[in-house]
Amino acid sequence: MLSRNISSVLVSLALATAIHLDWHVARPTSHHLSLGLPWQWLLAIPVFGLVAWYVARAWPNSVPSASVGIVGGAILLGGVIEPAWEYFLGDATFEWAFGRQRTTILVTFVGMGLVAYVAVLALMQRRRGRSST
Repeated sequence: MLSRNISSVLVSLALATAIHLDWHVARPTSHHLSLGLPWQWLLAIPVFGLVAWYVARAWPNSVPSASVGIVGGAILLGGVIEPAWEYFLGDATFEWAFGRQRTTILVTFVGMGLVAYVAVLALMQRRRGRSST
């Protein structure tokens, strides 16, 4: 049980990192460490898909609560706490940390990710239902 909890924390941290890195992938290349990719939200599909696969395998009887903890924690950490850190401790402006551009990028990435997440969970549940009959 403890190792499953530790791995869940690590998966949540990895997802939070991906959420933050998406900001670097999407923001304009005029900024340091940026790629300016307009279709960055496509990266959410494999990232959230892998997390859904992990949750369905590691927490088969607790998928909803594990999903809220792992995904919700990652969104909070990567999309709110990390930008707040930049704002309060890193001399970033409020617009840089929480402005329209960053919020749009976050919502786009997380929105597509949640669609992929739910789709993978549904596919795995369907497959699980078939194998038990």
